[in-house]
Amino acid sequence: MQAYQSYLFNRFLSERMKRGIPLNDVQKGDYALRIGDNGLPGRSFIIINEKDVGSVSSEIKSGKMALALPVIGFNQKLSGGIQGEIEREILEREDVQPQDFKMEKMPECGVSGRLRRALAPIMNFRFKTKPDDKAIVRFRFMLHKGSYATVVLREFMKPENPVSSGF
Repeated sequence: MQAYQSYLFNRFLSERMKRGIPLNDVQKGDYALRIGDNGLPGRSFIIINEKDVGSVSSEIKSGKMALALPVIGFNQKLSGGIQGEIEREILEREDVQPQDFKMEKMPECGVSGRLRRALAPIMNFRFKTKPDDKAIVRFRFMLHKGSYATVVLREFMKPENPVSSGF
């Protein structure tokens, strides 16, 4: 279930990018999470309305809030606005509804859903090339829990044709 949730989240994110909608800013109907002093998103969120866009954009730029997208589950509502349209289109194509994540016969397997930060901050990023072999690069960085180093590294190693290379 969690793998399928992640797949849907990634589809939501990819489609937002394809449509040229920023990942580091909000629009009406988007979710925004408050970021704690430790840099981690808390449970507190707001749904952006027209009058919130400017102030929340400032909070995002200062690192106090972050755009969030739903990780679909039986208890998680979709976004509103354009992002919500994207999510509904993808769920329709996948022929799935949030209630499908509630497993009546095996409740322990059901997933309620949640919000997830759209961008994962990369901290303490450094890289070094080997002096005698510029083809070897060593990366050092930190990510918050729930973020994957393989995703970051893939962006550096991405070939010209990702599909033919198995990405």
